[in-house]
Amino acid sequence: MTAECPEIIKALTKAAGSDELRHFDLSSFMEGPPLEKVFEKIDRSMRFFSVYVAEEHLQEDLWEDFRFVDKEEARLCSRIEEEVRRYWWDRNTEHLERIDELIALYKQDSKYSEMAERELRDKAISELDQEVFQEMTERVKEEYQEIYEDEWEAYWIKEDPFKPRTEYRYHRRYDMPPPFNHWDTRNLWQQYYVAKNRDGAFYYAQGGSGSSGQRYNHGFYGHLFALLNNENPVPTYFLTYDSRNNFVFIREERSLWLNFFDLVGNFKIDRGDSERILDNVGKISNR
Repeated sequence: MTAECPEIIKALTKAAGSDELRHFDLSSFMEGPPLEKVFEKIDRSMRFFSVYVAEEHLQEDLWEDFRFVDKEEARLCSRIEEEVRRYWWDRNTEHLERIDELIALYKQDSKYSEMAERELRDKAISELDQEVFQEMTERVKEEYQEIYEDEWEAYWIKEDPFKPRTEYRYHRRYDMPPPFNHWDTRNLWQQYYVAKNRDGAFYYAQGGSGSSGQRYNHGFYGHLFALLNNENPVPTYFLTYDSRNNFVFIREERSLWLNFFDLVGNFKIDRGDSERILDNVGKISNR
């Protein structure tokens, strides 16, 4: 985090790092008191502010640089086994019925009497997999012949579709101070709603578009802070996680600014009421 970052943001990250940051518990998705009641009762002596963090795409040439990304090795089933699983996935109801039928047959056979239910189920699944194994092998072979034509046999031997596979996955590192490092990778931005009480304790909620809970938080706390902003300006601090994983302070606005995307939807509010509440709020455009 850059040195010019405001002291209130430094104090927030310090509280989060020492596990002293508390979650707002004013409302939650699908339940909780209405916005008007929360606004009426909220402690006006607290210092309210918002933090907006935008993410830039990582530079393309840094995806192989492990200072910027983490590499994960994932073990996958063979190409043939994948096709077998897909076959039964597309016939899920039939698959479950066949499993139950086989388990019932096993239970009538004394040689399986000591096997646990889970073991019987695994045996049934294995038996059904073997039932379609040859057919799926032929299906994959046809796929190789279509893709590689005259060279398909060479690729069949080289890639060995009966062999378990290894896949490498690359995940961007989020080397930001808490609470900002708890980043939902589905988001290109996250907005935080924060309050500091008279005892110096921080409370916060995180909004975004990555999940229903985040969208609800963004709507509820965005409107709540907009109501507070109509009484006294609620500052907004803008930061960016840039294309080289630097956490950079951009600017401070003296009043509330919001990303209007997903402010309504999961958070249910009359559109006219929403427009009235948000009338004095600065609008952040999607990047």
